[in-house]
Amino acid sequence: MTGPGLVFAQWVRIRWWNACAWYAVTLAEALARAGHQSFLLAPSNTPAHREAQARGLPTPDLGDIGGLRSWLGAQGAIQRFLKKESVDLVNVHSGPGHLQFSRACRSLGISVVRTRGDIRPPSTGLIQRWLYRGGTDHHLLSANFLRAPYARLDVDDSRISVLHGGVDVDHWQSVDRSVARASVADQLGLSEDVELAGMIARLSPVKGHDDVLRAIAELRVRRPRLHLVLAGGDAQLTRTDIENLARELGIADRVHLVGRVEDPVRWARAFDLAVIASTGSEAICRSAFEYLAAGTPVVATRINAVEEVLSDEIARLVPASSPAALAESIDDAFTDPEETSRRVRRGSLVSRDRFSLDAFGAAAAGVFRQVRGRDTLQA
Repeated sequence: MTGPGLVFAQWVRIRWWNACAWYAVTLAEALARAGHQSFLLAPSNTPAHREAQARGLPTPDLGDIGGLRSWLGAQGAIQRFLKKESVDLVNVHSGPGHLQFSRACRSLGISVVRTRGDIRPPSTGLIQRWLYRGGTDHHLLSANFLRAPYARLDVDDSRISVLHGGVDVDHWQSVDRSVARASVADQLGLSEDVELAGMIARLSPVKGHDDVLRAIAELRVRRPRLHLVLAGGDAQLTRTDIENLARELGIADRVHLVGRVEDPVRWARAFDLAVIASTGSEAICRSAFEYLAAGTPVVATRINAVEEVLSDEIARLVPASSPAALAESIDDAFTDPEETSRRVRRGSLVSRDRFSLDAFGAAAAGVFRQVRGRDTLQA
């Protein structure tokens, strides 16, 4: 860490555990590991609050800022917290609460950063335009492709930084691969000599389950030992939807739906190949960081943040919505194991250098220090 530790607070008001909530909690953890005092602020009944507590982060409850709480009550709670903890910078991860934190921080001379990891563009209303220009010191984006709407808000590019994210690499390598493979094979009732491709993602059309199934169907003759594991809970699609399509394609015996898994590390380490088949969304793509950290070969679509985190040097990338291209790359990954291993080795280096929790915390702290320094110079 460069310089003395600072005090940072991440605010997130999201009612479900999605990539944006994950980004906020993980950033708070990364900053804490970097030696800073790091708070995660979220309503107490939200998954982000519970996850932060599970990771040992301080989680003072300020109430439902940006919700039904009165403006004066919210301002008082925020200001008391900021003063008590001598906070240097607040990073806001969700629209609700942004205005309240901005006003409170402005009154106390504290810097405000707005982080966006959402595929939806920011609103361009009058209040939002003021908030993004005059009420926020800096903007942090989870991917470069999210920059475009900020020109319409008259936010200068010098006030925007991109920070993709990071994971605890050691955690994602904590399960022995052979043990994981044997455990998963036993659970699925498969022999250990099968070829196991897998995808961990909610059951939603945007995740490309349809394309993956069609790719596996195309390979059923060429790769008779190939099986597909789909881990993830029901969303816009259900388990029955997936099972019906697998049956129509004649691969029902090759497809294994295991629902939402509590031990994704074990599954990722057990896969011979991980697949990211998304056709949209992916403003963060945490699975890309996780598969790299796990040392699992990856075939992925060129979509949004995916192709910013991954490259052809470390993964096999294909066009989105192309089952044929997906099938060819899956086949290539098994047919040329030496090249697949080379990509995994390069990916492991990238994971530690660029997408580890330590790298995430150091990069974020560097941005936040610069924001504070510019504020001091302008004062």
